[in-house]
Amino acid sequence: MAGEDTREKVLDAAEELFSEHGFSATSVRAITTQAGVNLAALNYHFGSKDAVVDAVFERRIGPLNRERLQLLEEVEAHSGQEGPTLEDVLRAFLAPAIQLASDPGSGGERFMKLMGRGHSESGDFFSKVIARQFAEVFRRFSRAFRRVLPDLPPEEYFWRIHFVIGAMAHTMAHSATLRYLETLQSEGVTIEGVLSLDKVTLNDTDAVLSRLIRFAVGGLQAEAPVPVEVGSK
Repeated sequence: MAGEDTREKVLDAAEELFSEHGFSATSVRAITTQAGVNLAALNYHFGSKDAVVDAVFERRIGPLNRERLQLLEEVEAHSGQEGPTLEDVLRAFLAPAIQLASDPGSGGERFMKLMGRGHSESGDFFSKVIARQFAEVFRRFSRAFRRVLPDLPPEEYFWRIHFVIGAMAHTMAHSATLRYLETLQSEGVTIEGVLSLDKVTLNDTDAVLSRLIRFAVGGLQAEAPVPVEVGSK
């Protein structure tokens, strides 16, 4: 449909421009010019630049989060009275994101560049956008993680989940680098003293995901440190 094509053209143009130049520096005129549409078309489909930003993120984050929630519901439904394991919850949370970043045709690389651009800009607009997009996922997965990590003190739980999200984001952001290293490996190139490429399958999404889950499980289940009182020796 023509209307849907116009909407997608605007979103494609906005995503590219936002990722290259940032949100503040990208004007509505630049978006319409890049998309090859007029201002009236943009206003008809979105109404404002802020609405375009929301739609750009929803297009990528919406399907990702719906898949996460579906996977979580499935493992909870089939895990019996004991409930899902920590590995089950981590896989539901991490797998869709790693798969998105590993698929060149999905727009994952450009989306991660867009996320990085958002984090680098000052102001709280980007934070509000992310909060809206991830609110339901944060709520559902926070409950699920708390069930499988009941003994962690609240502050320790917060930091460990924060670090897991950081490891996921780093893996997603550098998926292109991993694929480049995989190409070097296929050509017989090694990086002395850094990585034995012939022993690592870098472009195997399942293998990367399994390693990330094992890493996260180790960090989340590590013994909580004993609190030290300020001033004690």
